[in-house]
Amino acid sequence: MEKKRVLIVEDDTGVREVLAEFFSLLEFEVHQAGNSQEAVKLINNEEFSIYLLDIKLPQIDGLELARYIRKITDKPIIFLTGLINDHTKTLAEEFTNSYYLRKPVTFEMLKNILEELGVA
Repeated sequence: MEKKRVLIVEDDTGVREVLAEFFSLLEFEVHQAGNSQEAVKLINNEEFSIYLLDIKLPQIDGLELARYIRKITDKPIIFLTGLINDHTKTLAEEFTNSYYLRKPVTFEMLKNILEELGVA
C-alpha cells in the first residue's frame, strides 16, 4: 500500500503545525508550504494523496492554486478558511472531489472528512 501524502498550504505557521500534527496522527507523510509559490514547487515535483488549502493566501489565493492543481490531478482538495462567505464557499464547491471546512478545525472534523473522501 502506498504511503498517504498530504500537502498543507497555510500561511499561519501555528495553524499549519497543528494541521500537520493531525495528519501525522493519521499516518500521513506531511509536506507543508507557507504560500502558493512554495506549494507550486512541491506540486511540480511530488505527488500527493490530498491537498489542504487555505483559501486566503498572500499573492495567489487557495482557489487559484486549486485551479492549478486541477490541471494536474483530481486528488481531493480540502479548502480551509476563517471567512464565512457564501460566495467563497460557492467558488470552492465548484471543484470536483473537494470539501469546504471552516476554521477552527478539530481532529474529529478532519478525520471524518478524510473518511468521507476515502483517504483516511
